[in-house]
Amino acid sequence: MARFVFRLQSFLNLKEQLEKNVKNELGVANQKLQQEKIKLRRIKEDIDTYSDKFRSACTGSIEPEKIKELKIYLEHLYNNEQKQKLNVKREQQNVDKIREKLISIMRDKKVLENLREKNFQEFLSELEKGEQLLADELVSYKEATREKA
Repeated sequence: MARFVFRLQSFLNLKEQLEKNVKNELGVANQKLQQEKIKLRRIKEDIDTYSDKFRSACTGSIEPEKIKELKIYLEHLYNNEQKQKLNVKREQQNVDKIREKLISIMRDKKVLENLREKNFQEFLSELEKGEQLLADELVSYKEATREKA
């Protein structure tokens, strides 16, 4: 019996392996993005906390040294927030880039799978034609042997 062989099977296997690797890479990048977002959220929480402390230090009995310390620390937190926003943006761009790479690989793989399916259907059609031809020859042979007998 004939066996179906897809000429580009090794290429399809390669695309499947690449897809698997890029999915793993995307997972790692997503985790890193989430970690950076958590860091940003913590900085924002600290800003809220120290803003409240700064407001309360500015009311009631005023302690200039404490106010100055809180102001300096808040400025530090705001600078950290800006840096962290850039980190989050950079990680988001990395995730987007990897996602585009994955989409491209998946498209290529889908094209190969469709080609494989088309080739397989053609193979089945040729196989069926061969079987039909064999059946026709068998019937013709039987008819010819009946007429001779």
